[in-house]
Amino acid sequence: MAVTFYKDLSLDFTPHPVSGDVRPITDDAAVKRALLNLINTRRGTRPFNPDYGSDVADYLFRNADVFAQHELEQKLYETISRFETRVNVTRIAVEFEDLGMKIQIDFRILGTNRQTSLTTLVKRTA
Repeated sequence: MAVTFYKDLSLDFTPHPVSGDVRPITDDAAVKRALLNLINTRRGTRPFNPDYGSDVADYLFRNADVFAQHELEQKLYETISRFETRVNVTRIAVEFEDLGMKIQIDFRILGTNRQTSLTTLVKRTA
């Protein structure tokens, strides 16, 4: 029997077909969802927790050079280390594209010792 280490509520609020309850997401999916929320939340937008979030959106309109790439990777590492204590980040890679950036985060989930990764695209909106 598999042991569930982490459990969160699904933000799409799809009900379970039998019980009608909101479906939980567990383990890898829960941690990945939390990382996506952290990356996509602008710092300063959460009431009572203004430090929560990342500065990813600030880099969408900057020059896409090696210095900005390295700086964003460092800031993401610091943000994840501070706010998502369920993971140990092994690598962060940022690639700037035409209208945005691709972010890949490789991490180990604490308590399970599983290595996994998350890749997301962050794009500018017109």
